[in-house]
Amino acid sequence: MLTYKDLGVKPFINASGTITTLGGSLMLPQVINSMRAAATGFIDLNDLHAKAGEKLAKMIGVPAAFISCGAASGIQLSAAACLTGTNRERIRKLPDTHDMRNEFVISMVDRHTYIHQGIEAVGGELIRVGTDHSVSAADIVKGINYNTAAIVFFLGKQSKEQLAQIAPEAKKRGVPIMVDAAAQLPPRLNLTEIVEIGASLVVFSGGKGLRGPQSSGLVVGQKEFVEAVCLNSNPHSAIGRGMQVGKEEIMGLLTAVELFLAQDEIELLAEWNARVEHIVDALESIEGVQAEVRSKGQQASPDVAPRAYITLAESSGKTPSQVIDQLRAGDPAIVARQSGNEIIIDPMTLMPGEEKIIAKQLVEALM
Repeated sequence: MLTYKDLGVKPFINASGTITTLGGSLMLPQVINSMRAAATGFIDLNDLHAKAGEKLAKMIGVPAAFISCGAASGIQLSAAACLTGTNRERIRKLPDTHDMRNEFVISMVDRHTYIHQGIEAVGGELIRVGTDHSVSAADIVKGINYNTAAIVFFLGKQSKEQLAQIAPEAKKRGVPIMVDAAAQLPPRLNLTEIVEIGASLVVFSGGKGLRGPQSSGLVVGQKEFVEAVCLNSNPHSAIGRGMQVGKEEIMGLLTAVELFLAQDEIELLAEWNARVEHIVDALESIEGVQAEVRSKGQQASPDVAPRAYITLAESSGKTPSQVIDQLRAGDPAIVARQSGNEIIIDPMTLMPGEEKIIAKQLVEALM
């Protein structure tokens, strides 16, 4: 069996959170076992997709669900679904949209280029509204016209209150709303509440808060739109054929969702909080260092993810980037994140006991 070591790839302690380029999250043993079992037999992939979607919808409590090969894939397929519906002739024509409503009202508050490119790649034209820093419900509604195929909404950068303001206006105009909620789990209520507010399609990453396979995504929403997502995707002969989800990822994500729904969310948050409190306490007496626990605030829901924020005064003699570089060069290597003049430690991806290693190496780096 080949390992990372055989390739010269060095694993590290991930103190940055569920970031795609750092590997997302780590799967639980039950998820790995489900994937291993799925790899041992042949199945009809269309049948598996359909039954997995039905099972997920029932478990979660949403009208319909579909497993994509990642959240970015889920957004691209959602855009295709909003262009074509379940019309198979339109599905075959993509990315030719000359006789379809093909404009997507999208805010500029999330500048992930691949989201914009993905929508354009399936034939969508983008109507960008707002600024890099803010967008209002009025900005979004103003962007709607007779050629609007959908509204693209970025949960986290935009709030649930704003979604609730937009939803009635979109419904009145017959315009679906697709929501990018890739990293917005937990809280668990996001799996159902966003659809209840009025979203047609909501996309989550399978490999972040759900702790499923990194190459998986979860699309939930209204039945007609989820069906259109499915028809535009693998294994159908459609624009999403290359976005393949294997039998292993499907079964792995099913198990991951089952475990996510069963976990004690309050207990999990308390565990995360204890990890970052340990780190903050270890830095308390170091001159020129201010450390505190703050929650990752989402405007429309309770704070759900505590993090340690470390600020360095000039008297500390260190800069955040110097400390982060020293942590990464350590043994074991630790990858932390910088935002402005702060070092951020995210407990979501820490394994038990790793907070003690981080605290020790931070003290050494700051003394």
